[in-house]
Amino acid sequence: MNDLLAYLHPAMQVLVLVIAVATLRLGLALKKDRLGPRHLEQRQGVMRRHTQLGWLFLGCLATGYVFGLASMWLFREQALFRSAHFFFGTLALLLFLGGGYMGWWLQRGTRRYADVRDVHGFLAYLGLFVSLGAAVMGFILLP
Repeated sequence: MNDLLAYLHPAMQVLVLVIAVATLRLGLALKKDRLGPRHLEQRQGVMRRHTQLGWLFLGCLATGYVFGLASMWLFREQALFRSAHFFFGTLALLLFLGGGYMGWWLQRGTRRYADVRDVHGFLAYLGLFVSLGAAVMGFILLP
């Protein structure tokens, strides 16, 4: 049973990454609309869905992170902080949280909107890249 429960964290995080890709897709549609000819009729609706998915993603990612720590301690009986997966998973979480903070700042309004928007996108892209690496590093931890 413990071996089966050890797969809860990876399965959850795969679904979380699907939410991340959906959020990224909406963000890229907004960027394409901003840089090219305006073709989004419902720009505000797309922005709202992007924001909602982003907050859902951050909540699920943080929950999955805690599940991963609990899984290592309860089901795998291994040290929590000794793997590259932990290091890169933590880095990915921090990058995504930073991107979420930048997105929150964008919603609240700022005089440096363009700069904050660029940092928001950069942190999200980098977080996704690092999280994919963390996922590969997690394979060796599976039972």
